[in-house]
Amino acid sequence: MRRVTIPSGEIAFVDEGEGPPVLLLHGAPITSLGFVRVIRGLCGQHRVIAPDLPGFGQSLPGAEFRGSLREYAASVVEFCRTLGLERVVMFGGDAGACIGLAAAATMPSSIAGLVVADTVPIPLNGRAWLVKMILKHVVTSLPARVLNRRLNLLPWLVATVDPIRRPFSAHERAVLINQYDSYDDRDRVLDLFSAMARDDAFMRDTAAVVAERLADTPTLLLFGQFDPMRLAGSISRFQQVFRHSTVAIIRHEKHFPILAAGDEVATMISEWVRTRTMFHEAQRLAGAPPTPGDRPASGFSRA
Repeated sequence: MRRVTIPSGEIAFVDEGEGPPVLLLHGAPITSLGFVRVIRGLCGQHRVIAPDLPGFGQSLPGAEFRGSLREYAASVVEFCRTLGLERVVMFGGDAGACIGLAAAATMPSSIAGLVVADTVPIPLNGRAWLVKMILKHVVTSLPARVLNRRLNLLPWLVATVDPIRRPFSAHERAVLINQYDSYDDRDRVLDLFSAMARDDAFMRDTAAVVAERLADTPTLLLFGQFDPMRLAGSISRFQQVFRHSTVAIIRHEKHFPILAAGDEVATMISEWVRTRTMFHEAQRLAGAPPTPGDRPASGFSRA
């Protein structure tokens, strides 16, 4: 883990490999180390950067950082600018996608491509209204908060149950779970979920600015086959926004395919970067307009 200080705090991050840069933004209740299998799969061909968001993992929030979605998004922008990241492919999973999309819309010229993974539709309306209610009244309810505080429940579930087909080793599970070793750390997970359910202005504004500034950005929509977010309409919603989107479905996976199927996720990202973002980059450098409806790469679909 490396460290860099930005206005939002002291950020710990993984920085491995060489090649076209890929930025991995985690959701909750995981951290950058939840990408361990993805990082191993990508770092042979890419520079892979995976920060802990302020207050998560080994990152320390600044004195003025209050944990709003806008502050998390601003921290990503600060981090990218401090590291001088340009033409980066940004991967956002779960809550990290909402945060990452808002950040990417602030610096569209620095974004070569987007990977939107296992996340909610934005804003949370239509079929996604049910997701909003679950986040607001079930996941972040007082009983859920008490259970998560006392049992470290959500990190345990993600590290132990989600990758049940290809479980982590006992040591890896312990590392992933023990990152949430205080009540404050455990509460921060639910605070982030609560913000997603309650900060309607952020979700609405992010949807609007993404549609305005990133619609022509090459985008990979990556979801597990059994991810409930597919049923909530995430893929169709994002297809309406991103005119050059490709869909990748990870068979047999649920909400966090980066865990059990991290190597497969890495392969899909690497192939997509090679065949899609490089094609659009060549068009950009040549001054040609993006070509709508170009054929998706082998192994991918549009639905």
